[in-house]
Amino acid sequence: MLPRFPVFLAAALALTSCSAKKEPPPCPPIFILGDAKQVTKFLPGKGRDLTDVMGQAEIVGWTGSCSYKPREKEGGFLISMDVQVAFDVKKGPANKGKTLDLSYFVAMPAFFPKPEAKSVLPVTITFPDGINTVHYVDEAVNLTVPVKEKELIDTYEIYLGFQTSADELLYNRVEK
Repeated sequence: MLPRFPVFLAAALALTSCSAKKEPPPCPPIFILGDAKQVTKFLPGKGRDLTDVMGQAEIVGWTGSCSYKPREKEGGFLISMDVQVAFDVKKGPANKGKTLDLSYFVAMPAFFPKPEAKSVLPVTITFPDGINTVHYVDEAVNLTVPVKEKELIDTYEIYLGFQTSADELLYNRVEK
């Protein structure tokens, strides 16, 4: 298991503000991106029937918490969020091993195109002997977000989804 490193989201960006508020804003909203909510991993090659499936996974939820620290010099707040993502994972008939490698992302479009706007996190799911379906909750990912005004918090939406290839994304869209 790889350790999770804090994802620092553009603290150096200057955000427009009229004045700093002393009341902390609510946590930024978090959404699971519909087209990236699921992923089906196939064996390499063109085969796309049931016998070619290495595994399937779905993001089934998340838990999170946030805390606020006033930014005396800059004004506003520094929000520190911990987010844990939960998956349901099924081992496919083509998977002869005990693991399935997946990657998911945590993204905040408000900071695009900065690299800090998106973090891709690899996970390896291990299936116990004789078990083909597991519920997995990943380690907490820490997000640090500078906010100057309470009214701006909705512009800091956070999106979760699987990091898919173009073929996997197309498969998701066709199979819905």
